Amino acid sequence: MEIEDEILGNLKPVKQRLLKYGFQEKDGQLVFTKKIINGDFSVKISIAPTGQVTGHIFDLAFGDEYTNFRAKYVAGEFAGKVRETYVALLKSIADQCFTFDDHAHVGQKWIVPANPRYFDVDQAFREKSAIIWKQTSNIKVNDLVYLYVTSPISAIRYKCLAVEVNIPQNYRDANIKMNKAMRIHLIRKYDKTQFALPVLKQYGVTTVRGPRHMPKQLTHYMQVQEGDGDE
Repeated sequence: MEIEDEILGNLKPVKQRLLKYGFQEKDGQLVFTKKIINGDFSVKISIAPTGQVTGHIFDLAFGDEYTNFRAKYVAGEFAGKVRETYVALLKSIADQCFTFDDHAHVGQKWIVPANPRYFDVDQAFREKSAIIWKQTSNIKVNDLVYLYVTSPISAIRYKCLAVEVNIPQNYRDANIKMNKAMRIHLIRKYDKTQFALPVLKQYGVTTVRGPRHMPKQLTHYMQVQEGDGDE
């Protein structure tokens, strides 16, 4: 799978956001160019009307396309740096210019707790549409992650798509220890009362102390209700 598909595969572009980011319309496509690695290389990212994303990196000194960074196992520190820079650019574009594709295939559904005393998830999603989140379970790319904000909210507040998993993350503070993380992309935000704990208890969820699978009866209920009550 190409890098572009790994990061953007289940997302769809929003034209106005892309134009604001710096993409330009050329020959029916949206095209973005940027110099990287001290200006020695140039990135060109094109988005077709179908939403298909293609990317190329050019070595400006030689005038040739540079492809070493695409190897599954990148050999060499420099190629690794080019790949890292390119991936960071794609993630930035994904966060600011793409949204969830409603027709994409999704995997399992998880409920994951979010403690507001330790992390302000509301503020995080106001700033970005995709954030890094602690991963302690076997969540896979394309799984749906429902963030349950704990007391005093006690409600499922966010529906997200896991777009990257098993990211090495060596982090520790007084409240959180993290060995690996996932990147989750916001799909929608729910009203505080729509899926509050008293509602969840009716469908098999009495508490959320750690990541857990969503019961089928709750999945069905949420699918019926999702069209109402969004903020």
